[in-house]
Amino acid sequence: MRPKSMRPKTMRMATLVGWTVPLLAEAGALARSAILARVIGGDELGRAMVLTLVLRLAEMVSDVGIERLLMQRPGVLPPALLAALHGASWLRGLGMAALLVALALPMASAFQGGASVAIYAALALAPLLRGGLHLDYRLAERDRRLGPLAVVEGGAVLAMLAAVPMALAVWGDHRAMLLILLAQAFAQVVLSHLVARQRYRLALDRAVLAEVLGFGAPLVLNAGLMFLTFQADRLLVAGWYGWTEVAVYGVALQLAMLPAQIAGRAAGSLLAPRLRGLTGAALTPVARQAVGLYLLAGLGFAAGFALLAPPAIELVYGAGFRPDLSLALAFGLAAGARILRTPLSQIAVALGRTGDPARANLWRAMALGPALAAAWFGLPLTAIAATAALGETLATLRALHLGRAVLFPFPAKAYA
Repeated sequence: MRPKSMRPKTMRMATLVGWTVPLLAEAGALARSAILARVIGGDELGRAMVLTLVLRLAEMVSDVGIERLLMQRPGVLPPALLAALHGASWLRGLGMAALLVALALPMASAFQGGASVAIYAALALAPLLRGGLHLDYRLAERDRRLGPLAVVEGGAVLAMLAAVPMALAVWGDHRAMLLILLAQAFAQVVLSHLVARQRYRLALDRAVLAEVLGFGAPLVLNAGLMFLTFQADRLLVAGWYGWTEVAVYGVALQLAMLPAQIAGRAAGSLLAPRLRGLTGAALTPVARQAVGLYLLAGLGFAAGFALLAPPAIELVYGAGFRPDLSLALAFGLAAGARILRTPLSQIAVALGRTGDPARANLWRAMALGPALAAAWFGLPLTAIAATAALGETLATLRALHLGRAVLFPFPAKAYA
């Protein structure tokens, strides 16, 4: 069932919120790292960034797409199904926590001079908290009522920023990041229950769990590939170049990926509901329009990032974090390619082809080999960024190829 038509004013407000919330989330992360850079310096910021990477790894490899399944499922969602999805969310949080505890010792051993085993293990508290999210605000998002989303996600970002000075007062080094991440997770869960219209119910349903796993298994594979590409680059830098280089590389990468992350989150709130239920001739114009808009956004960002990023980073973070022009250009091209891939992934998921993003990202994953070779031979950081840009471009070309029958349909061909 398609969502009811919305008044133009309501649609404009939904569009505004749909872009503002991810913008606030990414700007908050940027502000967090800028404050930490000024207070604890480059070495400690590099250690803190590796902490966030480990948490991100657990999130990505356990992302079975519960929210996306909820988004694309047709018809009214019965309370029993929502309760079963809460159960799946709780199990996911438990699995993430176990993974983080298991990774604590290997990570502390692999990155000498970084966080301790106890700090890595304490990251497990974040997914345990998030397992208790009330998904009612995602139901509202499904119908393009984005007020609850703004409260939950936006409020969590504000809580995270408010926690920064308090965390630094407790620990004036990389360990402050742990407290900041936990504050954000706690606020997100509390706010999700405050805005919910339904009573929170939790159930474990084997049939629903099987559906979630069937829907999400390709997404987990894709998430793993995504981590082993762009996220793993920073781990390579940490292992071969040192903590200050992690900070320089990570800050430039974070700023470059800002528009791509915003575009991805906005697409989940605004594009996914539009695509739900569309097939054939009705899907093609919507898909073409989305791809065209994201193409313009990607090209514009790639063109501007190389020129604006170095002075902007120097202004916000300090002269020691300024990337050179070649590094900024490589990141701009990589981010532009990823922006263009955003609507293609949404189209594939809306059609139930959740394996297509992973098929495209296999090409991105292959860039990790040349990146490892560049680190092994001690090449400049730009060489690693250049392999990332090449991988992102190849992945986007593959995504366009997979979506060709939707974007350029022929009477005798189906989406395949």
